[in-house]
Amino acid sequence: MSCRTSGCYPAPMSTLIPQRAVSADPARALVVDLQSALDLESLWTACLKLIASKLPHRSCSLMFNIVNYEPANARHHVVLPRTPDYLPATSLTVSGPFLARHPQIKLYTYTQILSEDPDARRRALDQDPDPDWNEFVHLAFWHDAHPEAVLSIRPLESQVSVEERDFLEQLHPMIEAALRRLRAMEGERIRRSSYEHFLRQVPLTVMFVNAAGDSMFANGEAEKQCGRWNRGLRMATGPDSHYHLPAAVGALFEGALGESAADGLVGEAASVRLAHPVLEGLSVKIDRNWQSTGLGLSPSYVVTFIDEPAGSDDAREPSQSALLLLQQLTPSERRVAQLVAKGLRNEEIAEHLVRSRRTVEFQLNAIYRKLKIRSRTELVRALS
Repeated sequence: MSCRTSGCYPAPMSTLIPQRAVSADPARALVVDLQSALDLESLWTACLKLIASKLPHRSCSLMFNIVNYEPANARHHVVLPRTPDYLPATSLTVSGPFLARHPQIKLYTYTQILSEDPDARRRALDQDPDPDWNEFVHLAFWHDAHPEAVLSIRPLESQVSVEERDFLEQLHPMIEAALRRLRAMEGERIRRSSYEHFLRQVPLTVMFVNAAGDSMFANGEAEKQCGRWNRGLRMATGPDSHYHLPAAVGALFEGALGESAADGLVGEAASVRLAHPVLEGLSVKIDRNWQSTGLGLSPSYVVTFIDEPAGSDDAREPSQSALLLLQQLTPSERRVAQLVAKGLRNEEIAEHLVRSRRTVEFQLNAIYRKLKIRSRTELVRALS
């Protein structure tokens, strides 16, 4: 038996499993696996196991990413291969015209196609001149007016029995719900990836933290500053550990917020700024938001690290125009530019960033080129 790769999901378990046998039938566990699958691979695996338990077959394929009735991708499972490397065709050439004439059809067979489209036999032979099957059954899944995926099964027998057809009709809504869930999850992954890509380019040291203090996202500069904060408190952070909201900040945040309750800070959102208890010039601004989870309210935090050189009284955040300029620089160049804007000399910048003066000068020249400015004075003016 061979198995080849690249999905599926839910419907009432009682329709697939007789109620009297629910506690004993091993199909119950297979249905649970299908209903709990969270990605294409685990869904495809669970789907295969459930089909194998109910319908003996030669091969099974899930075809998807269908454009103009032709799939771009598929997952194949071959039980009885003609040759060691045999795979079914990733194609809807035989059934494409039938699908076009029957939009939203959920289940059909090769016999049904031949009954109204005799030319389908020629298309099948053109695709495979020596087929080892004379029947297939397809489950079609639609997104709007277009087929999104087709599950193709080539049964061992020349006909699909009434019981097997009933099983597939009951299986269809489970897989359909699964595909909808995968589509929604994929949309969420794309949105999250877009947000994270944008935030990694923003010249702010920002991280998002859940109620437990675990980081949900942090750009590179925030990771560095968070590690620096924790090292300043002599808190060990292993190489595989998550970045956490520093414990002292978490406690101080709630305390500061409690003291500010009379000022109306507690509610849908609240914000505090706290200095590091040891490292001079390092502080965090924490904004808290309450989010509904459907079953209650859960707080989340936006943490912005602010690193001011020693002795600086300028705690203002960069203006919008300054942020746009800083976005053109690398994170390392941004730190140099911001310290120049605060009035530090090259020697002071090198000491603050633990770099050589030569490195600072080299980065400063790169900043001038990128921002198309010619002097330190112009840089200070641009970032003011």
